[in-house]
Amino acid sequence: MSELNEDRRPGRLRRPRRAASRAGVAALLALLGACATQFEAQTVIPAPLITQIPIVVGVHITPEFRNQVHREERDGGDIEIAVGKAQTDGFLRLLTAMFTRAVPVPSVAEGAAIDPEMRGVFEPVLEEFSFITPSDTGTSLYAVSLKYRVNAYRPSGELIDSWTFTGYGAEPSMGLPTQGKPALQRATALAMRDAGTKLAVEFREQAIVRGLIEAGAPAIRAPELQPVP
Repeated sequence: MSELNEDRRPGRLRRPRRAASRAGVAALLALLGACATQFEAQTVIPAPLITQIPIVVGVHITPEFRNQVHREERDGGDIEIAVGKAQTDGFLRLLTAMFTRAVPVPSVAEGAAIDPEMRGVFEPVLEEFSFITPSDTGTSLYAVSLKYRVNAYRPSGELIDSWTFTGYGAEPSMGLPTQGKPALQRATALAMRDAGTKLAVEFREQAIVRGLIEAGAPAIRAPELQPVP
């Protein structure tokens, strides 16, 4: 498996082993409200300034990816972050901008039957979701790290290769526990945007290396997309 973004950002955020201070625990309890903290991630993707790749591809979104929820147990309550809709919308919008056509397919093996011009089928997977809060670091910072893998298949369904890329986002809470939920939500959105930017910028070179497109393929300016609120 090849890394699209080796050593550029930490692929996983590790929490310190030391026990959280009393103040940190109190802040986290205030954030959680002694129960579960739940929110849905929002897609924040800027207009991609990229060169469009002149091929037709298929996109297979699994039910797991589309409906994905990250759950984590913390002192004082659980945290649930629904990321499925945001990451699905973001991935589809990016591929639509990156290629001449990006066609949704019900399975990785049905690309050839759906469109004879299809060069390959891509399937995104969220491999890791990790975050830290002020109680972990003793600061006001909330930070999120997302590690994605994109599997590439031939239109007939054979796996060609896989790429991984990591997105990172951080947001301060201004020291107020009540701002923890929106700060964590914002950090998640920024991590998704960072991951999407890396995919859009670096994918063309990876596609050339793997023979999906020729090095001399003509460049086509991608249409500009408005950010999603």
